[in-house]
Amino acid sequence: MLSSYQQSAGTATPFSATAAATVSVETSELDTTNQIFAYAPRFVVGGASHPGVIVEPPGLANVEPPPIHYHPCLPKELSETGRLSAMQIERIIYAGQAHGQRLADGSRAGISIGDGTGTGKTATLAGVVLDNWFQGRRRSVWFSVKSDLIEAVSDEFARLGLKPPIKLINDFPTDGDIDIGDGITFCTYRSLISRSRSGKRRLDQITRWLGSEGVVIFDEGHKAKYAFADDRGQSTQTGAAVLEIQDPVKFPDLRIVYSSATSAGEVRHLAYMLRLGLWGDGTNFPLGFEQFAEEIESGGVGALEMVCRDLKAMGRYLCGNLSMGTDPDSGLAVEFREVTHWLTPAQRTMYDNMAQGWQEVFRNIHRALDLTNSGKATRGQAVNQFWAEHQRCFRNLITAFKVPTLIREIEDALGRKESVVVSITGTGESQTKKQIERAADQDEAIDSLDFSPRETLTRLVANCFPIACFQERTNPYSGTIEYIPVLDAQGNQVESRAALRLRAELLDKLSVLEVPEHPLDQLVNYFGVENVAEMTGRKKRLIRTTSGTLEYRPRQLPGVPSKLINLHEKNAFQNGDKRIAIMSEVASTGDSLHAGKQVGNKQRRLHIAAELKWSADKQIQDFGRTHRTGQVAPPVYLLVFTELGGEKRFSATIARRLGNMGALTKGDRKAEKAGNLDKYNLESKEGRSALNVVLTGIMRGCEIAGLEDPKQALRDMGLVRKTDDGEVVPDSEKTNIPRFLNRLLSLEVDRQNALFDHFYETFLETLEYLKQNGKLDDGMEDLKAMSVEIAEQPQVLHSDALTSAKTVYYKLNLKVATKPARYSELSENGVHQFLQDRRDGSFVAVRRTLSHTDPETGERYQMFSISKPDGRNLSYIRESELNQKYRIVTKTKAEKWWLTEEAKIPPFEDKTVHLLSGALLPIWKYLKTLSKDALNIIRTTTDDDTRLVGVKISEGWLRDLFRHFGLQSDIPTTAPEVLRIVDFENNTVHLAGDIRIKTTRFQGRLLTEVCPSTFEQIRELRGKGLVNIVQNGKQRFFLPELSPHIYLEPVLALYPPISTDIDFLPELKPEFQALKKEAPISLPQWLSVPDPRDVSELQIFEETLFLS
Repeated sequence: MLSSYQQSAGTATPFSATAAATVSVETSELDTTNQIFAYAPRFVVGGASHPGVIVEPPGLANVEPPPIHYHPCLPKELSETGRLSAMQIERIIYAGQAHGQRLADGSRAGISIGDGTGTGKTATLAGVVLDNWFQGRRRSVWFSVKSDLIEAVSDEFARLGLKPPIKLINDFPTDGDIDIGDGITFCTYRSLISRSRSGKRRLDQITRWLGSEGVVIFDEGHKAKYAFADDRGQSTQTGAAVLEIQDPVKFPDLRIVYSSATSAGEVRHLAYMLRLGLWGDGTNFPLGFEQFAEEIESGGVGALEMVCRDLKAMGRYLCGNLSMGTDPDSGLAVEFREVTHWLTPAQRTMYDNMAQGWQEVFRNIHRALDLTNSGKATRGQAVNQFWAEHQRCFRNLITAFKVPTLIREIEDALGRKESVVVSITGTGESQTKKQIERAADQDEAIDSLDFSPRETLTRLVANCFPIACFQERTNPYSGTIEYIPVLDAQGNQVESRAALRLRAELLDKLSVLEVPEHPLDQLVNYFGVENVAEMTGRKKRLIRTTSGTLEYRPRQLPGVPSKLINLHEKNAFQNGDKRIAIMSEVASTGDSLHAGKQVGNKQRRLHIAAELKWSADKQIQDFGRTHRTGQVAPPVYLLVFTELGGEKRFSATIARRLGNMGALTKGDRKAEKAGNLDKYNLESKEGRSALNVVLTGIMRGCEIAGLEDPKQALRDMGLVRKTDDGEVVPDSEKTNIPRFLNRLLSLEVDRQNALFDHFYETFLETLEYLKQNGKLDDGMEDLKAMSVEIAEQPQVLHSDALTSAKTVYYKLNLKVATKPARYSELSENGVHQFLQDRRDGSFVAVRRTLSHTDPETGERYQMFSISKPDGRNLSYIRESELNQKYRIVTKTKAEKWWLTEEAKIPPFEDKTVHLLSGALLPIWKYLKTLSKDALNIIRTTTDDDTRLVGVKISEGWLRDLFRHFGLQSDIPTTAPEVLRIVDFENNTVHLAGDIRIKTTRFQGRLLTEVCPSTFEQIRELRGKGLVNIVQNGKQRFFLPELSPHIYLEPVLALYPPISTDIDFLPELKPEFQALKKEAPISLPQWLSVPDPRDVSELQIFEETLFLS
């Protein structure tokens, strides 16, 4: 209840109250980085507009998909009546177009539909099913996360007016067959991996019924994101099953559709999308997914963005999002607010006591492990259990502290005639249930039980504290030391009396800790069950009665089956019977809680994130419950934080995943900025470098403001290990951001915030250092210019034979406004000081910047920004170098010279930019040769409204670029041309990747040899059918003498020729291909009309076959 707290004001706050306050930012240009474009199908005109305003981030908006040639088989009425919008039909077209293509392994290509939550993906997927139905492919399996989502799918078919039969897979015993005949089998991912008691698999049952050319819908496909097993973790059963269904040998003809707003947060999450053709034979990554993942990860976030853009260019991925801008009907826009709940003095005391309790337990666990002579396995298990419970306890505690602010925000929203959705992560039901069962056994009153986060700690001590004694023994067979239990005469394990005393003392100390109860129970009891729609997975809950006692009651409602309680609660909220909804992860996917035009409760939604989810995809899905197509008003999102530095552990993980997800699913790392979460992105190479500097510095004796003993803080966090050489922080801990932030929670409030602020300040300084040294992977750069013109006819460098995706070279002429550093501004702002160059007498204006921290050496030093008449912040210089090169002067002494130079600067200057646009993965190996650092990705819109995005190429690389793609006459481009060059001894053709092709005399014969330069190339060449001979330990590869060009062509596809050691024959000079403008198609005329009998057949089934 609220009465147990002092009310704490929630106020908007910067990231760090101390560190962030030291940052000053200068901006001289309009930032268009986050500009969003209204979505319009590129090659579709006509048709119905989408019911919601759909937008596309610039990373994708500037990419053109391939031309359309596929005619979907759908009734024209679907387009004419607007039941399917032009955007949805565009996706159906590209799905059919992809399904008509074959990958190099012979399997049918697939498509990924990545539209955001609430944009109408279900109708699009239903359209794909219907398109195939009317062409005779009448069996589809629809995978989803929850079985009750069959209702939403059924409703969508009903809205379209066409109803194929649909049934749940669980309606059929696993041992039998699916007897639905033609139609849709709806299956959850959990059911997919199930087996019968006799061992028969659901997967086999499904594929047997589906047939060879069935349609497979992987809705919410991110459930299979752990399909790739590597050193970071095991693949899941779901991931393995999803891969098996797509097996190119067993099921090459299945028509695969992936659908998810959050398909991938890491490169390795793409592994389940086997049919997109990103890796394998015929690609730049012939060794498979592992090679693809390693290459793309090494390319930085820019490479992740490139994957997404390439897929759109190939027609294999399409994505739009419901606009967060101003809604044309309501005049309102999505709002993001942040509120900080500042801990009250009582809460700070509670937290500090809890932190000290965990520190005490941590120290005593290690003492007990020593007392009981526990072995390595027992020690590891005890410590791992400790930290797992530690994180769960503090997360619940922090959320419980926020309840006063949550209550105030909820009450304010209700007063504004808004309805409230509160999202939390866990319900605490499993521990509550155990406590209730234990109380029942001991005939104990529920009121005397402890349901607070303290119970987590006391349970850990009571059940997991090491008290059993062990003794060392040498294994007679292996000779290794092992630890076995010490037994008494009766065969019982001996317990350490000293460890038992430690445990008893700890339990006594913990019993007096005062902490709040679980936040879910607080909220439900404060507002009352009659006012709160609870959509969680728990079956019972603690209710405080009018008499003040606690009762453990079922969530059962009269006349409502238990499996439908959440649906009933959702409907009560959507109808307006209840105005507060609280949902856990059970309801965070698929359910709609928005202010829909078709529901009774049309009040604007305040969506409160009381705590962030464990993963970015869950967070995006969570936000998507209240922002959906067909809403009366968009929601307000409220992120509630405390001032605790350790809480950034959750924010940092989500921020990094949101950035990667934006890169992989939107072609732009900034596209998934939920509110302002990107500022919490500490889980980066820059964050890891900063942490290394901080921890290394502390162990060397570095002092930290507000922290009396920094090294003791690291001991209390469990980061320090004792070795023969003294205390150390292991190398593996020095860059582990999640662990550092998680362990921060075990420090008292003041120590926690002091250490976090020091880390964050070092993080900012590291960013500053990398930025000024050109080493920061900043993402896409916007070309800011008054005018951007395409200087000459764009040239197609590469065209994909299967998808028609093109790689195009553009030469751009820019007219850029100059931005002189005005003397009048510099002399009056009080920040700049004027200095004179000791050598030539010129003048500069200097400004002190943030300190810089070198992430490699840890060196910290002051930097100064140098401005000259032709621009601000042109370079940065250390203090020592500044004093050596310049001397301080008065501003009046610099005035005349500065104004003279300022007057010489023209208002505009001309620049030339060279750009590679379109599909870039097919030329990945070449792009890697351009830069060892991150790719320089830029985007722009030309004067004629052509939107472009691609890799910026420096002038110095142009000649190499043209030679590489055969636009000049000095290198061969085809296998016959290469063979003509090397037909004579001593002639060599050099390929990308330092591979050489030459004629070699071997065992008396002249053979064409392919000479690899790396281990990876050796592995790749082995799969190309070349003759592989090992000679003196060296791997050698020769082209077969019969039809050598056939074997050379796939090698050249991977590693194109870049030079020869002779002048090339002029008659072989190729002509470049000019980029042609493709014409769009018109709706509804483009649709292929299905047989009317087939259409009426589905309409006849309207009342009888829509089963669930």
